[in-house]
Amino acid sequence: MKARKQGNTLVLSIPTKLNVVEGTEYMVMKESDGSLVFTPKRKNIFKGGNKDLRPETDYLSGSSTDREDV
Repeated sequence: MKARKQGNTLVLSIPTKLNVVEGTEYMVMKESDGSLVFTPKRKNIFKGGNKDLRPETDYLSGSSTDREDV
């Protein structure tokens, strides 16, 4: 794989045999040794919507819990 210039950007082509879906967004990290690590972006379950992910029942005692909003 070789980086090539496209406009003001460097591009790395992904081989089709890796089955990456077109339009997939990635986060990139550069390691201290110069390695690049690409990780697919995932939806942040803690952002958006008002769904409260805290349990309503204390599964150890079987009773409802008093939830404190922080």
